[in-house]
Amino acid sequence: MSFKFRLQRILELREQHEQSKARALASARDSADAAHRAKEEIVNLRDHSKQQISATANSGPRIGHLHQLGFVLASLDERVLLAADAAKLADSEVQNAQRMLEEAARDRRVLDRLKARHAETWHADKALKDRVAMDEIALAQFSRRAGLTAADDAAHSNIPTDGSHS
Repeated sequence: MSFKFRLQRILELREQHEQSKARALASARDSADAAHRAKEEIVNLRDHSKQQISATANSGPRIGHLHQLGFVLASLDERVLLAADAAKLADSEVQNAQRMLEEAARDRRVLDRLKARHAETWHADKALKDRVAMDEIALAQFSRRAGLTAADDAAHSNIPTDGSHS
């Protein structure tokens, strides 16, 4: 297998790797978005629960009801913290996936440039070989014409070939 074909195969594999990293980034972003939405929903539920406690406290609630709402609110506060941690982790995964995608793209660009340089070198070598071949053909034609011209000159001149003068 020639260098060109191996390089092309490596380039194709790098492109597939880059596409894989792009899909991983999209998935990580989707997960992060879902984690942020879940966190916002819990925050909204907690805020609504606080409003309920305030409204209930103003209307003379029963102690058991306030205690239950306080327990729900504490549970929601804990879930908000967990959701915030999950969102931070998802954001970190997005950043990691973004970095990996950038690395894959950089690797592919390096191979693209290497392939382009190899193609340029191959074309330059081919052009050089073509010029050398054309020069050899031109030199051979020139030599043949020069030999024919010399023979024609000798045949048309009045100089005898035996060395005597007439």
